[in-house]
Amino acid sequence: MIREIIMPKLGETMEEGYINKWLKKEGEKVKKGEVLFEVMSDKTNFEVESQYDGYLRKILFEASENPVPVTTVIGYISDTMDEEIPQDTKKTIPEQKENTSVETHQTITLPSEEKQRIKASPAAKRIASELGIDITNIKGTGESGRIEKKDVEEYASQLKTEYPLEYEAQEKLSPVRKIIAERLKQSKQNIPHYYLSTKILMDGIDFLKEIARKKGKNFTYTDFIIYYTGRVIRDFPILNASFFNDEIHYVKSVDIGLAVSTVDGLVVPVIRDVCTKTLQEISIERINLAEKARSNQLKKQDTENCRFVISNLGMFGVIQFQAIINPPGTAIMAVGSIEKEPIVVNNNIVIGHTMWITLSLDHRVVDGAYGGKFLQEIKQVLENPGILDI
Repeated sequence: MIREIIMPKLGETMEEGYINKWLKKEGEKVKKGEVLFEVMSDKTNFEVESQYDGYLRKILFEASENPVPVTTVIGYISDTMDEEIPQDTKKTIPEQKENTSVETHQTITLPSEEKQRIKASPAAKRIASELGIDITNIKGTGESGRIEKKDVEEYASQLKTEYPLEYEAQEKLSPVRKIIAERLKQSKQNIPHYYLSTKILMDGIDFLKEIARKKGKNFTYTDFIIYYTGRVIRDFPILNASFFNDEIHYVKSVDIGLAVSTVDGLVVPVIRDVCTKTLQEISIERINLAEKARSNQLKKQDTENCRFVISNLGMFGVIQFQAIINPPGTAIMAVGSIEKEPIVVNNNIVIGHTMWITLSLDHRVVDGAYGGKFLQEIKQVLENPGILDI
């Protein structure tokens, strides 16, 4: 029997993946459960196991920097080597979601004194937009003067000749960076972000950090923020939910993603069931996940189903910033640096340690009052943390 190998859908929002490498060669015997190939999606490497016993008969898509849409047939497995595999194995990938059907040609109308109508293919419009080219200056060679992709590319090459730029070097985006770029672009284009900020006095947390230090435990501000955020978010289920296909998907466990910077770009490993863990357990898991992220050892289960995310740039001296929501989550919390400044306590001016946090929220599902109440609760627990069993 001939069986298809398809590009799997490994996450709620995954639309395409990059084949990093095949671990089997054509003609090799394959056992069910053996790792067949590696895929990169959502900034994480996944090992994909074979679902069947047999022989890897045909690889349709080799490892490359080109994305492959999910559910695309990428190879064939057969029970024996003498079975005939399908001959129609043309390896084609739709070009950046451009619809090539003649029925889907789009016409865009650009304002002008003569209200001129410009015909252009979706790919032509996309490339012109990326290059910052006014498409009305291009003469189309397609049917009825329709501007095609090649027309934009030729026009762009002429501009380079007329106005040459000198670059020290050029570098293609890595597969990870391509995924980051696409996801962040989609997030900003599709999600109506709004932002709420507050300043928090961190002297109470500093007191707990000092108690822990004397006991030989070196907790970071991030550890405390994750710990207390997990406790607060239980009362704000929309912020612990996923939003896609016009539906809010609630979950019981509080899982918090932590933005980690790596050589290849930003990744978001997830600390599971935060509310059931001690501060010590959260700290150990945070360190382990960060090390796995920086050594490119994260697995699918380390990053999937990420909802609420914390991004901390305080260690770089960033006082305040606004982060981009990580779909399908509904919020992300940006944490700034700890700063010394004068504050008023009992009508006296003293030096306090303050920190800005900024919530980025999806206005489709999170109202301002809801987000404001959450921020108020976070401020309350961080400024008055009480005594922990450290």
